[in-house]
Amino acid sequence: MGAIRGESSGGRKSFRKLLTTELYLFLFLVIILLFLSIFAGGFFTQNNIMSILNTFSYMLISSIGMNLIIITSNIDVSSGALISVICIVLAAIGKLGAGTALLLPAAMIVGMALSFINAIFITKMRIPAIVATLATTQLFAGILPLTVEGSIYDLPASFTWLSFNAKIFGFPASFLIMAAVTVIALLFMKYSRFSKKLYAIGNNKEAARLAGVHVDRVVISAYVIAGALFGITAAIIATASQRVTTTMGSGMEMKFIAAVVLGGTSISGGSGKLSGTVIGTLILAIIAPATNYLGISSDWSDAIMGVIIIAAVVVSAMRHIRVRKARGFSAASARGGAAL
Repeated sequence: MGAIRGESSGGRKSFRKLLTTELYLFLFLVIILLFLSIFAGGFFTQNNIMSILNTFSYMLISSIGMNLIIITSNIDVSSGALISVICIVLAAIGKLGAGTALLLPAAMIVGMALSFINAIFITKMRIPAIVATLATTQLFAGILPLTVEGSIYDLPASFTWLSFNAKIFGFPASFLIMAAVTVIALLFMKYSRFSKKLYAIGNNKEAARLAGVHVDRVVISAYVIAGALFGITAAIIATASQRVTTTMGSGMEMKFIAAVVLGGTSISGGSGKLSGTVIGTLILAIIAPATNYLGISSDWSDAIMGVIIIAAVVVSAMRHIRVRKARGFSAASARGGAAL
């Protein structure tokens, strides 16, 4: 009987391990796709799919960067304004007649430099991440109108090569760039020692420092990597038109944060998988065009996304509380056993 109970208990534990956030998100995504296939069959046209893939691509690239930052128990609410700055810089470079081969590296370098500024405020000046990045949001948003009157337009046709003409096997370059970034990021998060340091800092910064982790260096590195990814997103967005405005990235930071949180990464840091962020981003990339196709107001689209995100945060918080209670119970049991 004891053996049977043990097998039953082991089976339940194995089953619970399968019930991950990623599995729930995948099932939710399947439900959305099934719903659309039944009630909006015309939604799955080639143009619609390509548009969704483009949105998914640039959103996921930046969401991966945001994921790195949030795991360390930090945040970056300046990423939208930062992307706007990079877009304008790229437009200025394009206006000078620079080749398209320079745009992507230039975008990454500018993104890394601006994110480095954020990281210095946070690590060296000890300003809370939310305060520091709110301040740089205002700084970036305030500088742009002083340097550019609304937009840079009449850009050469070659400027839009990355978004329109760069295709491999029929897929837009943005999708292939995203695929490469995602594969590298998944391998990096699974096997690198650096990723373990990110989680350690997010769980307990002081404990990580005592364990020999150079906390400031790791956090700065996370922001700089994220900045490079924000730069790639900016390059994809900027080259989608021959006119680049000073507000092209406005509000995007909330989409990146939403995708990360929806994907199961704790907003307090220290937990979450990149695979969840991938699925969460795809769900968000589908919802907006799907609601528009169904004739639902864009306000309702935002409300639906808000409800989904709140539900994800609540579930994440409940899981975090349950894990803490389990750890506390285990610690108490260990102390009791030691006393005996």
